[in-house]
Amino acid sequence: MKKVTPAHVAVGGFAAGLLTSSERPAVTVAVALAAAVFGSRWWGIGPENGTNPHHRAALALAVVFLGAAVGEARLRAIEAPTTRVRQAEVHNLRIHLLSMPRPNPFGASAEVTVVSGRLRNERLLMRIARWTRLPDRIDVGEELAADGQVRGLRPGEEFTDQLRRAGIAGELLLDRARATGRRRGGVAGALDAMRRRAEGAVAAGLPPPEAALARGMVLGQDEAIDETTRQDWRDSGLSHLLAVSGQNVMLLVALAMPLLALVRAGPLARGAALLALIALYVPLAGAGPSLQRAGVMGAAGIVAMTLSRPASRWYALLLAAAATLALNPRVSADPGWQLSFAAVAGILALGRPLGAALAGATEELLPVTRSPLARALVRGFAEGVAITLAATLATGPLVALHFGAVPLAGLLANLLALPAVAPAMWLGMVKAALGIVGGVAPPARAVAELLGPPARIPLAYLEGLAERCAGIQGSRLALPLHSAGDVAAAYLLIAAAILGIRHAVRRRRRAGLRPGYAERAAAWRRAPRSFRVAVLVLILTVLALATATGLGSPSPPGDLTVRFLDIGQGDATLVQDGHGANALFDAGPPEGAVYRRLRAAGVGRLDLAVSTHQSRDHQGGFHELIGRMPIGLFLTNGYGTRDPDYHRMLHEADAAGIHRTVAEAGELLHVGRMTVRILGPPPHEPGAPPPEDPNPIGVAAVVSQGAFDLWLSADAESDGILGYPLPPVEAMKVSHHGSADPGLPKVLDRLRPKIAAIEVGRHNGYGHPTPSTLAALSHAGVTTYRTDDDGTVTLTIDHGAMHVTTER
Repeated sequence: MKKVTPAHVAVGGFAAGLLTSSERPAVTVAVALAAAVFGSRWWGIGPENGTNPHHRAALALAVVFLGAAVGEARLRAIEAPTTRVRQAEVHNLRIHLLSMPRPNPFGASAEVTVVSGRLRNERLLMRIARWTRLPDRIDVGEELAADGQVRGLRPGEEFTDQLRRAGIAGELLLDRARATGRRRGGVAGALDAMRRRAEGAVAAGLPPPEAALARGMVLGQDEAIDETTRQDWRDSGLSHLLAVSGQNVMLLVALAMPLLALVRAGPLARGAALLALIALYVPLAGAGPSLQRAGVMGAAGIVAMTLSRPASRWYALLLAAAATLALNPRVSADPGWQLSFAAVAGILALGRPLGAALAGATEELLPVTRSPLARALVRGFAEGVAITLAATLATGPLVALHFGAVPLAGLLANLLALPAVAPAMWLGMVKAALGIVGGVAPPARAVAELLGPPARIPLAYLEGLAERCAGIQGSRLALPLHSAGDVAAAYLLIAAAILGIRHAVRRRRRAGLRPGYAERAAAWRRAPRSFRVAVLVLILTVLALATATGLGSPSPPGDLTVRFLDIGQGDATLVQDGHGANALFDAGPPEGAVYRRLRAAGVGRLDLAVSTHQSRDHQGGFHELIGRMPIGLFLTNGYGTRDPDYHRMLHEADAAGIHRTVAEAGELLHVGRMTVRILGPPPHEPGAPPPEDPNPIGVAAVVSQGAFDLWLSADAESDGILGYPLPPVEAMKVSHHGSADPGLPKVLDRLRPKIAAIEVGRHNGYGHPTPSTLAALSHAGVTTYRTDDDGTVTLTIDHGAMHVTTER
């Protein structure tokens, strides 16, 4: 780090004041006093420059208090709109859509700004219930006329603080919305049009999954990424790639520099062009907090480079902190803000020395680093590895604080992702640029389409890598840090370890190399080039095979296996015949990540999928399965339902060419070596209205193979199934997540199972499983497992003997 200058102290003190401005005057005073001590003793300006400790201390105090004052004023300005939002019914409220609706367990949500009435220009979070219909085609910037209820943010409610940090003044609970045919204008409208063209071009020539990833990586538009993919990228430590950030700005500059050199742009023209690119890209990609920081830091570095002055990376980081905190002092509580700054600080502190050490060691060992190109590749790869290691180490304690666990697979995943990230980003950025100019040069869109297949290669690789690394057993280390003190202690331990390693390395250098090391190194360098290449190829081959083995897809079981899947509050039961055939009864809720569970069980294809009845916690997971996994036969049971989500599932199955049919009582299906007997429900009368409660008419079935029988009845309880010819079985899934069922003892008396499983979510609000159900199972002598306590419950039948293993 360079010598501390007045600019460092001023910007750092101002940022510190902003950090302490949120109703914490005592902290502000403490920080100001610390700044005064720092300014008077360690600020690198001496008496020869006409300064003295008192002046330095006074300036340090002043900038901290100035930052606190600016922060307080900014907070009052942010809070002012929240006092204007009161609970009221609204009709025909004109709003502009600021973000595409993002699905959640209760429906969806999107940010909007009001364009009429007393709440004009206020930002609201629009909450959209599952049964609320939006216009068929909407996008950012479109004007809607909304009916519903407006209410202010409520202290103590979940996400209230997060909404306040984002500048949201209140909520709009939407009942109805219709498009007015108008859009916002001005600069925002022009950016909307550019964003639409860029989004279309980025997705051009790509299948939907890769198109969604490309839009997320390049433009920050990740709402189309399904929940399982999102969870895979989180658990594998790659989720930062889906949020536009400093990496995007860095790659954009790296892509533009050779083009500017080709046109022989001078330093000033080059700097102006790069600043214009950043100024365009930041709002085009959504202008999120991480991208704002990256834009500020990138602009500071470019200005320093343009003026031929050495860029202070630490100063750029401080400047980014001050700028983003000045916009919203509360952003410091945002996990993304904290992780972004921790990652950059770690890279600045450790990245360069670690990269130099790795490059030196690699050049010493590799026999091909004599050519300039090979040396540049080695140094580039070493720098990428060093940056990954430094950022992972620097963010680890904060990840543990906010998420309760550290993704151990994250380091491996990020290292393996290095070769694909830049090509995916660059191709996406080129496609976006072609889309933007496509309005005046139509052939550009055709070129963007042609770039789709090449762009799919790195995107598909990253998608598969995230899936494999997220599925590694033990990929997440539970490490709950509960307070700022815990985080500080963790960082102190990391710093102590780094200092200890540095001290040991310096002692070894002073003492000289270990005996024999120099001779072995010299012998390696004297060995024939072909021998060294062969050894390195052998080592790399072994590492590649080991990695491929560790990340490969699991093999299907060799015995009849039943898996009661842990997908939260919902149902998903997988039956595998031990010879490659797979049957799935229900797929849980959309957030249940059933696809990952199936892949972990070695499932590449479903021979039979059964949607037992209309219910989100049973049908929701089929949306992702239909698009990602082949399905031989899809058995459905809508029973006349008008639920739009259920019919969307059917349309998706038809569009994917999946053969589907309605479940019929008395039907007999053969799936591999399994037999599936459908016992109910009775046929639905054509034209009859759907039942108010779909649970009693859920599909009830017996799955048999050899002497083993399994009872599955979805949510149908005793009142719906006691009229069926219930046979004795070896195992069963307890109906309706273990809810209270007075007739359960009679059901158990007829089924006489030895093993039962309850598929139920942890800490659910329904009280499932109920004490009465657990008591009935215990009284009947049934060994009972539950997914909320045991995780996925796996029942294996080997030569007639049943063996149970649990995930937890």
